[in-house]
Amino acid sequence: MRRLLDTRRNPALLPTMAVVAVALVITGTVLVERNWMRGAVWGGYDAVLIIMRLVGGVLGMGVGWWWWWRAPANPTGRLLYLAAGADWLFLIGHCWPGSRWAADLTWVGFLVEPFIVVIVLSWPTGRPSRRLVRIVTWWTVAGAVLVFAGAVFSRQPNPPADWPDPFEALFATPTVFRIVDPIQALATQALPAAIVLVVLVRRRRAVPPAVRPLITPITVSGALVCASLLILHLAWQVFGDLLGYGPALSSWRFLTLLGAYFMVGFVALGVLVGARRRRRAVSLGRQHHEVDLLAAPAVITPSAAAAATTGDPTALVRYRRPDGTWIDAAGATLPEPAAGRRLLAVVDERGDYIAALEVAASTTLSPLLADLAVSLIAARSANERATAVADARRAEVRSRSRELVAATDSGRRQLEHDLHDGAQQLLVGLALAAGLSARRGATGANVIIDQIGEVRREILALVDHATPAALVDGLAGALHSLATVCPIPALVDTDGDLPADDPLALNLYLAADEAITNAVKHSGAGLIRVRLAVDAVDAELSVSDDGIGAVADVPPSIASRLDAVDGSVRVTSPPLGGTVLDIRVRRSTSPAAVIA
Repeated sequence: MRRLLDTRRNPALLPTMAVVAVALVITGTVLVERNWMRGAVWGGYDAVLIIMRLVGGVLGMGVGWWWWWRAPANPTGRLLYLAAGADWLFLIGHCWPGSRWAADLTWVGFLVEPFIVVIVLSWPTGRPSRRLVRIVTWWTVAGAVLVFAGAVFSRQPNPPADWPDPFEALFATPTVFRIVDPIQALATQALPAAIVLVVLVRRRRAVPPAVRPLITPITVSGALVCASLLILHLAWQVFGDLLGYGPALSSWRFLTLLGAYFMVGFVALGVLVGARRRRRAVSLGRQHHEVDLLAAPAVITPSAAAAATTGDPTALVRYRRPDGTWIDAAGATLPEPAAGRRLLAVVDERGDYIAALEVAASTTLSPLLADLAVSLIAARSANERATAVADARRAEVRSRSRELVAATDSGRRQLEHDLHDGAQQLLVGLALAAGLSARRGATGANVIIDQIGEVRREILALVDHATPAALVDGLAGALHSLATVCPIPALVDTDGDLPADDPLALNLYLAADEAITNAVKHSGAGLIRVRLAVDAVDAELSVSDDGIGAVADVPPSIASRLDAVDGSVRVTSPPLGGTVLDIRVRRSTSPAAVIA
């Protein structure tokens, strides 16, 4: 059954369920409009109640399908969809005249309340305990048996042709039905409603105050449904004849029925509000929990939030790099967890393993508390993870850059030493010999001297102006390399290029690297665009992001790199409008030296 309802194994399942939902809604609405009153005149209260029931059914189907699609690992969505579908089948069976067997579809309505109980008591994980499933199952079976026993004595003496008696109506003994029906209502609806109401209130009071908002929506929905069922069955099922049905009491009874009729709608609204706050699914194991979530507020650091929520002062948030190694919030590499530790793994919507909460193996966590602990760190961990990965990559790049610079300098000094002691001495000796030949009047000696001097100057220029490895393929290639290692998506657009030996290439490359680093670390951007335009006179570089903006001035580190060139730099950064850094330099007056 689980494999059958797995959308990843059956990709056509959700489209099929959407078609089924539309068919049930259309069919049920048409039949209810025509036959709910069974020939009687629609009253104001009746119309409002049935409209609310239809709206609740649509909400249940829609929200259940949406949550099923957004979080396929969380059973809450499909349970809500099935509860709403059962309610629509009940309406269709109840309002289908002329069909003996269609009326028996009303038995499907017995599944609505069990599904709702499982939804509200297993939120937010969506996975009820085996004990809860057994209790709900046996209580539902007992209720169905009581209803069937009462229905045996509900046969009409003269049933109409359009609405025949169902097959279970065997005897026309109203007295027995009137005795069994209240017992069934109290035992299978009023008493479970009271128990569920107590459990919801106690559960909310048991969780820490900081995490109560996570379960408040579903708690309120369940409490409204339970309260309406209690009042309905205790007040009207048992004492209805004593209370009477005057105008004032009829209005109160209408409000009570509104809660029962809008039962699926209340739960759908609770799931919708709760799901928008937390989109997640928890899979429990012996030493491993998996949490699938999209967003969560956090007012403190993830590690501090986890420590406060779990009660484990040693709790630590780890972030997983693409190569599988662990880093902390500062980007420092972490070893594998020790033997006395366990992990609560955080996965994103695609199922990728992105982070983990490390706690002591002796820390006892209930499924709800485990979910809440990781939920508290979700949104902050997303940003912090991106920053940590960026810091780790930046530290690695800086380390390799320092190694490369040190190796380049060492190689340059060795080359200078070798040339000075070897080839340069030979060239100097050759030049002296040629000079002596010139004094003696040898033909072509001056030409030889000029050629030797040119060779010497070329060798020294080669030593002094070694090209950095990042710019071997030109500035455009270097910018594409920056985009490749960027932790967030980055697009590069080039129109022209600067060769590696152009004095401006290194300046613009370092400025682009600094701008991209600032965007990743501070802007919260999801996309970075880099544009390079080069012609015979000017070189223009633009780095833009879609982050939070509000950058007042050009970063000093970028401005200092452009002080020695003839050009301008400008930043445009409206609040919440992203940041655009524009650099323009003139090629004709660029200095011979570059800024490191």
